[in-house]
Amino acid sequence: MQITGGDWEKIKKTEAEKAEELMIIFSDLVYEKVLSKIKFLEYRDAKTLNIFNCLDDKISLVGLRVKENISLDLTAPDTFNQWANNNSSAVNIIKSEKIYAKERGIEIFELLQSGCLITDDKLFTTLIEMVK
Repeated sequence: MQITGGDWEKIKKTEAEKAEELMIIFSDLVYEKVLSKIKFLEYRDAKTLNIFNCLDDKISLVGLRVKENISLDLTAPDTFNQWANNNSSAVNIIKSEKIYAKERGIEIFELLQSGCLITDDKLFTTLIEMVK
């Protein structure tokens, strides 16, 4: 369905509810397309780093957990590189995967709402290599 600029202005003035419904549908379509393109997400706080690989049928996680009583802050600039270069035992490396319990887009949306950021595959690949 295509709506011209003039048609859109007319709908907004004469059929406000229909215009709102069309905006919601359009927004949902755009958001679904964006979510479908997301491949990697990152969540980081002072003691946790999670990188998610969002595959079609499952989600894989590789991450770091700072051990108790260790003063390493994963949010500080260059901390990860310093840790990786020193091969410190200050963290536990974790790896897991699960099949989506909900629709893929919904789970990705929920991860975004919980503080994850869209990222690339570089850190995921680095951590996977360290796990091997």
